[in-house]
Amino acid sequence: MPAWFGSDRAARLPPDWPRRRARVLRRDPICQVCQLAPATEVDHINPGDDHSDANLQGICGPCHATKSGREGGRAAASRRPSARRPADPHPGLIER
Repeated sequence: MPAWFGSDRAARLPPDWPRRRARVLRRDPICQVCQLAPATEVDHINPGDDHSDANLQGICGPCHATKSGREGGRAAASRRPSARRPADPHPGLIER
């Protein structure tokens, strides 16, 4: 099952998304991340629901997968409890 299974991301896109996507791909024909491959996808620069042209960039599939994976990993890590133990108080500061 894909990692995005059950996501509501597509439903949160604006109704004119195909038009916006085409406009961004015309503006950015080359991947804005690696600057080598043709842009085939449109990426939100800053995560969230800001669908303005200023927050969208043309990107190639491999760069998009890498960027999305990194963002997803950070989001998952932020939901996990810390693996670090809280620091013990200095023995001279322990009240008895």
